[in-house]
Amino acid sequence: RMDMLSPGEVEMELKKVNDNLPENHIILITVINAIYPINVSTLHKVCRSIGEVDRLVIFEKGTFVQALVEFRTIAHAAEAKKNLHGCDIYNNACTLKVEFARQERLNVKRNDDKTWDFTQTEDFGKVKDEPNIQRK
Repeated sequence: RMDMLSPGEVEMELKKVNDNLPENHIILITVINAIYPINVSTLHKVCRSIGEVDRLVIFEKGTFVQALVEFRTIAHAAEAKKNLHGCDIYNNACTLKVEFARQERLNVKRNDDKTWDFTQTEDFGKVKDEPNIQRK
């Protein structure tokens, strides 16, 4: 289902960031080489280490898993963009490409493994995976 990108191809993909988009409290995360499942709890753990996350939506685009993460503040979104871009969620896998999103607000209709509104509830029970951000 998914073709793995070589380290060189990952580097090229990480350079394809649209820096012309204005700062926003929503970031677009592209997960490169997503060989492990990416769900709401995984990305919430990664993002909440930076700041308060209000809403999260995960979807697939082509061979990539993508997510829109709405932070409470633009400052936290900007920090997430700066600190998470190029990091791996797992060792040498699930590399994050991070840019500002075009959306002004995320619309979450239900809470499940792909979409969540943390302003309603954060309780998604015990989750097995414990991602550990790998800084490059």
